[in-house]
Amino acid sequence: MKKKAILAMLLAMALLLSGCALIKKDAAVDAKRVILSYNGTDVTKAEVQAQVEYQLQQTAYMYYLYYGQSYDTTDPSNIAAAQEQAVEAFKEDLVLKSKIKEMGIEEKLTEEDLAAIQETAQSNFDSALETAETLVDQTLEGDAKKEAAAQYLTDHDVKLEDYVEQAKNNKLSQMLKDEIIKDVTVSDEEVQAEYDKKVESDKTTYGENAASYAAAANNGTVYYAPAGVRRVKQILIKFKEEDQTAITDAKSKVTTANSKVTAAQQILDEEEVAEEDKTKAQADLEAAQAELDAANKEVDELTDKAYANIDEAADDVLKQLAEGADWDTLMAEKTEDPGMQSGRDTAVTGYAVAEGMTSFDSAFVTAAMGLKAIGDVSEKTRGSSNGYYIIKYFADQPEGPIALDSVKETLHSSLLSTKQNDTYNTTVDEWVEAANIKVDMGALKD
Repeated sequence: MKKKAILAMLLAMALLLSGCALIKKDAAVDAKRVILSYNGTDVTKAEVQAQVEYQLQQTAYMYYLYYGQSYDTTDPSNIAAAQEQAVEAFKEDLVLKSKIKEMGIEEKLTEEDLAAIQETAQSNFDSALETAETLVDQTLEGDAKKEAAAQYLTDHDVKLEDYVEQAKNNKLSQMLKDEIIKDVTVSDEEVQAEYDKKVESDKTTYGENAASYAAAANNGTVYYAPAGVRRVKQILIKFKEEDQTAITDAKSKVTTANSKVTAAQQILDEEEVAEEDKTKAQADLEAAQAELDAANKEVDELTDKAYANIDEAADDVLKQLAEGADWDTLMAEKTEDPGMQSGRDTAVTGYAVAEGMTSFDSAFVTAAMGLKAIGDVSEKTRGSSNGYYIIKYFADQPEGPIALDSVKETLHSSLLSTKQNDTYNTTVDEWVEAANIKVDMGALKD
């Protein structure tokens, strides 16, 4: 279903680029009516309708993809909104193409640029072919299937040349944007002001809540740290795959038994229940409770077995540490925690941990906060679900603002990107407004 929606958008874009695929012989004159025009370039009703169809299909696809909801592409209000969006898009497109010509942007394309455009177009066209292969006769194989897919695109007027034109336009648009924003800069004072604002905001949010800070800091940059936060590293020794699978299956039995207990108890809790039904519910409850007890016992036994099967590996890690092995070297070799593996920031900084945080396993938090001094290492600690934690108290998180130097480059990059986009959008809006393009919306709605 999603692949069909994607192909519909690809086809709609191809129709938009060709500008004539929606024209029917008995409506040829109407389709050629000019909706808007600028600097000698006309946009016809057929072209706008193709863009409107693309907008509607894209919106319908997004509704389905992100919300699982349908979007009525035949609703008059939805069509009207798509028409407005399409017209605005064409107005901007006409103005930008005019500016590209006026500023001689296309003449600046290099051989490398042209080669990259061709490569991008070919890649996109190949993707369309792959999608088309899923829509043709699935009994076909090999070259026959590829030929059928190619014919499918041909029948729907999807051409490589259209993708080349699209890639070229995208490149020219980027070159124009680069020209518009080339003089945009960000000063140290602006960086400082942004830093101060973020520090103050995060101090308000996290200054009195170490647990919330720790959870947030493990997922990104926080600009102010409260007291009571420490950094820890861990070597995770996970259950063997077969043991984890057995435990998961046993836990599903617990869930099923719990549902039976709840269902039987609900009947017994009802005020008006026939004696016969109550007797049956009581029997069902006792049977379900026995099933639940057996399932819980099975989970406990399987969990004990799973830990026993990784005792040797965990003990070996502790032995090597006791004999003076370098923590980071051993962690890189032994840990099964992705966040502690080489290449991850948290493997360098450690996890932020604080009393009361709930984003980590409570067994992990208790063991981490139970360590007395920086450098201390815990014993092997049973996790609540998947193996042993061996934790090192790595450092204390300094209370107060994060160092400006550690985030200066990131802040500068973010501010520059925002400022460049604002400059570009403002410039384009001014160009479009100054162009004063007239639109025949009446002809579009006929």
